[in-house]
Amino acid sequence: MDRFLEKLFAFIRKNALIFYAGIGMGIYRCAHEWPLWFNATVTQVGVPPLFVGESFFLLVDVGKVVGLIVYLILCYGFDKHRRSSVLLILPSALIVVGCLVPLGVVLGLDPGETAILASLVLIGAGAGMLFGQWIEFCGCLPPVKVIQVFAISFAARFVLLPIITGVDELLSTLVIICLAATSFVQVSFCFSAIPIAEDRPREGLGAKGLSGYGMLFLFVCVFAFAYGVGGSATQLSHSTHETGVGNLLPSLVILILAFKMGDRFDRTILYAIALPLMTVGLIGVEFLGISLSFSQVMVSAAYSAFDLLVYTMVCSNAYRSRTSAMLPGSCIRILALIAADLAILLMHLNLSWNRGVLVTVTILATLAAGIAVFVPLLGSQRDYSRFQPEGESAERKRLEDIAASRGLSARETTVFHLLVKGKSATEISEELFISNGAVRAHSSRIYDKFGVHSRKDFDALFDR
Repeated sequence: MDRFLEKLFAFIRKNALIFYAGIGMGIYRCAHEWPLWFNATVTQVGVPPLFVGESFFLLVDVGKVVGLIVYLILCYGFDKHRRSSVLLILPSALIVVGCLVPLGVVLGLDPGETAILASLVLIGAGAGMLFGQWIEFCGCLPPVKVIQVFAISFAARFVLLPIITGVDELLSTLVIICLAATSFVQVSFCFSAIPIAEDRPREGLGAKGLSGYGMLFLFVCVFAFAYGVGGSATQLSHSTHETGVGNLLPSLVILILAFKMGDRFDRTILYAIALPLMTVGLIGVEFLGISLSFSQVMVSAAYSAFDLLVYTMVCSNAYRSRTSAMLPGSCIRILALIAADLAILLMHLNLSWNRGVLVTVTILATLAAGIAVFVPLLGSQRDYSRFQPEGESAERKRLEDIAASRGLSARETTVFHLLVKGKSATEISEELFISNGAVRAHSSRIYDKFGVHSRKDFDALFDR
């Protein structure tokens, strides 16, 4: 037991930044979901809801879209370095100011309808800007780390939101205000903890660079529209627990594999996990006749897999090209919000269309778009350069050629890479989740194949 705890703490220390960033992004997810919970529960204590009607969530989404657009203009138009203290604090400040109105409602005040509507837009705007900050940070990480951060954020949301919403409305409001107020500290710390190789800030892609995302933008619009249509057609409950479970399921699978495999967890594996989940999530809701609760779990699982897939693609491209991930990531977020909300509004209209036909056609179009965009990549050879900058990719290729020339097995090649990096036997054991004895056995065979007798001789060989 002591040995297990020792390895666990060592693992957490080694990946402290990833866990910290994942929890920070999890807090962002809580902040942008909290208004929906608050509005649904305040009526239970005799307090009027902030907004009456099925389109309540649209106000928050409008705020997210406006917030992202304004933040992009401020960042790329007036502060290209994106290091202004005002820009750093602005998202947290907007959420806090917006939450003051719900706080007043719980305290028995009547702020008026205009103030209520404005507060919802402010909360959404702050949440949208906060997303822009986190996607910019993730664009500075190796793609496997991006996957880990996003997956941890869903796990953190699963744990934190029930805690935040499990208390009375007053305490819940105060907690969300405190968390939102400290979000800029978390973002600032994460940026300060990553090495910045460039003296200049990462440049935005511009219209020409965004054109390379055309097919991905198409898929985002089609999938988000299908998500909105499917959710509306089945009148899903959007409960905190069921949504959380759905988000958590694919995240845990991907998170475990990403930590277990390290940088061998490439795009091919992510596609192979995410695409079936999204397909099952959409098809199951409409065609399998399952319960609303399980439908909510499936749709949420589909959307979290979508998040993991598309934003990892954006951040890996930004990491490889040394450009900013904020612009393409924000564009995808805006397109997804608009497409999903348009679908929901369409389904609320009393049209003479056959809803079953509309849902079926939309889902089939989504599957076709997914096949056109992603499936051709499934059969491509796994390429580490997709997940690494050019310098690291070239070095890895060189080491792989050396390993192949010496007849190293797949596992020996992995250990060989870590030995060349200067990792100790204990560090290799913790990273690969194998025993020290197994590391020594692999190392011994590697030494034999390179004609050396010890780690000292091996290091001297590669130092030369």
